[in-house]
Order: sequence, then C-alpha cells, then structure tokens
Amino acid sequence: MQIRKATRRDIDVAWQIRKQSIKAQCIEHYPPEVIEPWLNGSLPEGFAAELESNFYVAFEGNEIIGLGAFSYSENKIYAMFVKPEFMGKGVGRQIMAYLEALALENNINTVHLDSTLNAAPFYHSLGYVGDTVIKYNNPRGFVMDCVAMQKELSS
Repeated sequence: MQIRKATRRDIDVAWQIRKQSIKAQCIEHYPPEVIEPWLNGSLPEGFAAELESNFYVAFEGNEIIGLGAFSYSENKIYAMFVKPEFMGKGVGRQIMAYLEALALENNINTVHLDSTLNAAPFYHSLGYVGDTVIKYNNPRGFVMDCVAMQKELSS
C-alpha cells in the first residue's frame, strides 16, 4: 500500500469510499435523521478544492482503498475513510501514521480529531485520548454526536 496527495481526478472514488465507509460502520451508531443527510445529496461545492488541499489517498496498484484529511491550520485530522473490503487490514492505521508524520514534519506536536461514535475505540488503540461526546455541526447541515480526542505526537 502507498499513500499520495489526492488530486481532482480522485474526487468520484473518494466520495464513493466515504459513502461506503459510512454505510459499513456508522449506520448502527447513528439515527436515520443523521445517516440520511450524511449519505444522500450531491457532492458539495468546494469538495474538489478541499480534496486537493487536505486529502491523501491510500492505494494498491491503481485502486484507491482509503483516504484521510489533515488540516494544518487546525492541527486536526478531520476525515478518514476506508473501503469496507479493506477494513480491519491495517489501512486505517497506515493512513493515520502518515497523517501524524505530516503533522510532525510541520512541527505540529498535538493532533486533534472528532471521532464518530463507532471509531472511538480504533483511535484509542492508536493512542488518542478523550471520551467527551460533543455535538459536531456537519457541513451537510445536521448535528451529530462525536468524541473529541487528541494525541501528543513524538518523533
């Protein structure tokens, strides 16, 4: 598996992986009034620019199998999605290690994230701390419960 900066030509695959990942992991943890707007609707305006600016894609051969996003201005990992057939195979761990390495390369020693309820145990296993459930205002226009977490990075 390799990881590279996302480009505009990755947009359709990235959007599909996002949807597949939500369907596979989040449906049992969130009510329909959260899942429906999260999954449905068209690509948001500006997603292509955001993809190019902050996203990285994991791939094997020519197949994108996961993606993650890091905001340098917020010191925050704010997206991480893995294709369902690759879940549990270390893809998410490798994406997170890559994003954390980028943070360290940019002298960022503390990384924050707002975990979905289902993913909190995964992030805890990577050394993230925090159990406070917060209300996250999703850009798609709804509010959802997330777990605020952070990790002190060391080189």
